[in-house]
Parts: sequence; C-alpha cells; structure tokens
Amino acid sequence: MTARANSAPPTGLILAGGQSRRMRAAMPPAQPDKSLADLAGTPLLGHVMQRLAPQAGRLILNANGDPARFASFNMPVIADSIPDFAGPLAGLLAGLQWARAHAPTATHLVSVSTDVPFLPPDLVTRLQATLAETRAPIAIARSRSGLHPVIGLWSIELAEDLAASLDAGTRKVQDWTARHHAIPVDFPDSLIKGRAVDPFFNTNTPQDLAEARARLAAPPVIGIAGWKNSGKTTLAVRLIEDFTRRGLKVATIKRTHHDDVAAETEASDTARHRRAGAAEVILVSPHRWGPLHALHEESEPQLETILARLTGCDLVIIEGWKSAPIAKIEVRRAAQADPRPLAPGDPNIIASASDYGDDDSRLPHFALDHTSAIANFVANQLGLKPRET
Repeated sequence: MTARANSAPPTGLILAGGQSRRMRAAMPPAQPDKSLADLAGTPLLGHVMQRLAPQAGRLILNANGDPARFASFNMPVIADSIPDFAGPLAGLLAGLQWARAHAPTATHLVSVSTDVPFLPPDLVTRLQATLAETRAPIAIARSRSGLHPVIGLWSIELAEDLAASLDAGTRKVQDWTARHHAIPVDFPDSLIKGRAVDPFFNTNTPQDLAEARARLAAPPVIGIAGWKNSGKTTLAVRLIEDFTRRGLKVATIKRTHHDDVAAETEASDTARHRRAGAAEVILVSPHRWGPLHALHEESEPQLETILARLTGCDLVIIEGWKSAPIAKIEVRRAAQADPRPLAPGDPNIIASASDYGDDDSRLPHFALDHTSAIANFVANQLGLKPRET
C-alpha cells in the first residue's frame, strides 16, 4: 500500500484514551485525567490543541469514559471501539474510522498523544514530506529521546488492516507499523523560551509535569554567539539598552576564559553590561564564577546552574557559550580573526547579524548596527512584550 497524494489537511487525532496511572499522584481524585493537568494556566490538552490545530484539519479527541468532561474543548470525542483499554492502536483505529466517515476529502490522519505540550510547528510538514518522497503509508516522529510510535502520519486506507490486526490480537504499535515499513522522521529540538527541549517531551509523571512547569516559568533567554572580536559585547550592550527602554528587567551572563573574575567584572565588558541597564550580571570563567564563587576542585558550572540563580527578570542575555542549547544570534564582523560561520553546525542559531552582507540565506539576517530590528525579532521569537510604566 502506498500513500495517496494529499488533497486536504490531515485530520488531527489527539490520543487520551489511556488510564494515566503514572500521573494520578499529581491529579485531584475527582479528575484523574492527565490531559486536564494544569500547565501554566492551561490544561495539557489545551497546549497540544494550540500547537496541532494550525497544522491539521478537524481535530478529534480519543478518550474513554464520560465525554462531557471535555465539553469545553469543543471537538468530537471518540471512544475506543475495542473494549478494556486495548492501547493506542485502538485509539488510532477509532480516529481512522472517524476520519473516513466524517472527513471524506482527507487522505491522512496525524496523531499525537495528549502529553506532549511542546509539539513542533512543522510536525505535519516534515511527516508529509517523508511520505511524498518514500510513498510509504506511515511516517513516525523520532527525536533525541527516540522513536515516538503514536506520533505520526497515517494513510486512512490503513483502517481495515488495523481493525483486522487488532482482532487478531496485535496490541503493540511497533509490531503493526513494522509490517507497513513505517518511516522514522527525525526532528531537532524545539526552542521554548529560547531553551532547547525535546519536541516530544512527554509529561508522563508528576516529575515530568513539574519540569514542564519550570520550563514555562523560567525567564526567556537569548544568546549572543560569535568568534573573538566579532562584536558580541557591543550587540549585547545595545540590546540591554533597547529592552530596558521597553520597561523589561534584563539580566546577563557572560563567559570569559580569563581566570581573574574580579578584574574582569570591574573592567570593560561586564561594566558595560551594567551601565547599559542590566539588573544583574554574572561572569563565568573556568575557575570562578561571579565575583565570589571560587571553583576549587569543582568543574565550571553548567549554564542551567547559573540560570537557576536568576529570578525576577524578564529576559536573560547570554554572551558566549557558543555550543549552549539555547536560541542564539550569531554575530560576525569582516575583520574578525576566524571567518568560519557558526550557523551551519548549530541548529539553535536563529539569525545572524554582521557588518557585511548576508552569507546564509537560510536564516534571517540583520545589519549589526540595526539594534531595534534585532530586538524586535528577539521579542517576537520569545514572546516578549513591553512593560507598562
């Protein structure tokens, strides 16, 4: 069986038919559904809907039990047609059958679980491209954490085959997909508030939910990366000034290879950060960080350790840390000693700024002295809004 050409957006299926056993400790006894767990003021299901809706046609929810508990989400709720919680294949079958009956122009169905709040915005595009190239009937998402068997794009023509397989006792998703030579599709990390996260981060346990909450509560970050003498500090200072004028409280972290943190702190770069308006400046070297913390036998602290000390700020600007898993603006100058661009080897670089023309058309590019345009771009990427004064 091969995939038919796409003629309509795929129907979007959100799978919530499980029993949420590992999450129940974090849920109120009267409402044990993991999909309704609160994440930054919105149920998990709401986060998934917001990210999937722009990529799909009609959204449907697979859930067992009383559908009235999902009435506020305003979408069809379909139960498994196979009793006794037969697993995600049963939910997938229910979705395929619904799409065939109610979305006759759709040729495919995209499925996701209800506990992946950081779904990538190009999920469907990437899956569709793979099916178009391979003519396979199934494409399944894969990230650094592995294969995600229930997150995929499925030909609706598979409904009868799946029904027969379930009747024959098949329950494991990968046992069935292997028969149809499903194609894995690799996805890079997503950037959430400027920090890299597995796009299919799964909130299966109370600990996972706590981590997701912490990610959304943390201040957004933007990195300024480049080789020596590329103009990193100059751009950082201008951005601090710009965002401070917008009423935002900005903190900065600067990495240096010098050993004498105290001398560096009172000298040029970090002093410039402060004068520009940074509310807090942390300097990190191989042997010390900040003016007070000596690293005796300890290794240099991880960036996340330093970030955890910064609270009450609206934005953290990070200068240095070329390889950190954060959103970054790459800074380039024609006169810098090392001309090699960083962007080709770093998927977290989201734009470049230079004092010469654009040499990487894949990324947004700005003139190095167009600070306001760069700041507007960063604000848009991170969802920053001016504070009312």
